[in-house]
Amino acid sequence: MEAYKRTVSRAGRWPWQEFDEAYSNGFAHGTGGNVINSGLAGVQRQQGISDTGWIGEKTFNTLRSIRVPEGKAHAGEMAMDAVAANLIAEAWDIFGGQEPTAKIDLGPVEKNGQGVREHDLTHATSGIPFYPAFDDVWHAGASVIAPEPLTVTRTGGASHGVAFYADGDSGLRWWFGHLTSSPSVGKRFSRGQVVGQVASHPDAPHVHVGINVERLWGIGQEMSHHTNYTHGAAPVGKQLDAGRPL
Repeated sequence: MEAYKRTVSRAGRWPWQEFDEAYSNGFAHGTGGNVINSGLAGVQRQQGISDTGWIGEKTFNTLRSIRVPEGKAHAGEMAMDAVAANLIAEAWDIFGGQEPTAKIDLGPVEKNGQGVREHDLTHATSGIPFYPAFDDVWHAGASVIAPEPLTVTRTGGASHGVAFYADGDSGLRWWFGHLTSSPSVGKRFSRGQVVGQVASHPDAPHVHVGINVERLWGIGQEMSHHTNYTHGAAPVGKQLDAGRPL
């Protein structure tokens, strides 16, 4: 990660500093409106790449091809200098030819509950493709919390209660269903903040949590899941770490 931070900094999108190995939300998505604080997503926007804040093949190839902009120290040089290139080469050797990826850190959807990374997806979201899901929070009126920072993008109905869509800072998209009310579009939630309460359900009260990976893996891609409400699919975290369905 030090190599990527060094490269983005030389490209004028992140302050020069003593870089650590943490893949922070600030570095991925920026910390403010100034160019110098726009992070990896700022480079992606400038280069016409989807600004997910995550490093895929297109972003990696961009980072190794862009140059330090005019007006900066070392203008005209490759943004990915020899130090950064050597760090990436060392990582390549350590990981057996596979580029290491940062883990997407996700909390639970219920206070003190099981983290989303440990859940397996037991069914599809009816009528909404590419949002395989799990059910959780089995108490009417219980609070549902955000597993990561979220921005509400759309609201709507569900078979019981109401629902909303949200974009996560990680690049994941979410669908939360069977709630008593929906937050307003544009509403911002921090990780662990209450997003709603579970509505009554004739079978059993629960929240339906659908997860979409198309911003990370590409249009039409989805995580492996069962379709009959049974367990046994690969855990969410394991699939996200692999960057592909398992």
